[in-house]
Amino acid sequence: MTEDQLVISTNSVESLIKAVRRHGLAWEETGALLLTTPEKWDVVAVALAGDDGIQRGKGLFVITLPAFDALFTYAEEQDLQVRAMVHSHPYEAFLSPVDRQHGLRVRGFISAVIPTYGDPPVDPSDWGWWRFEDDWHPTQPAIMVEHGPVAKVFTFDSGGLHDD
Repeated sequence: MTEDQLVISTNSVESLIKAVRRHGLAWEETGALLLTTPEKWDVVAVALAGDDGIQRGKGLFVITLPAFDALFTYAEEQDLQVRAMVHSHPYEAFLSPVDRQHGLRVRGFISAVIPTYGDPPVDPSDWGWWRFEDDWHPTQPAIMVEHGPVAKVFTFDSGGLHDD
């Protein structure tokens, strides 16, 4: 494990996979953002994309600015950092041209893609992982831990944050 490698608990992954599978069976992409404290890389919150201000379809997953604003305001108020975005694809784990150009292009930010969204793999090492520096570069996957920190899981959208 490196000092800047995400650590995610089993319960967090299970919540994320459940949402991916539900949308994947409807042939829709979905996603979440992973939050940590500024000092550590343990995921303490999983923000699942909700409905208002979220666009989904096969090959489509868009988070609008009002939805991002709700989440980033929460992160700032709680002294948390949005470290990574995870989203799903119908078949393979890769960054599409749209992902590369319109994803959050912030130095050190991580983007992960969960493949086969109708039957997604549970192990994060089976997902695709990239880190943005001057461009997107492959990076190490998050480490899933059985007894890690139990993350808060909630839904966010342009209407704010909602308990999951």
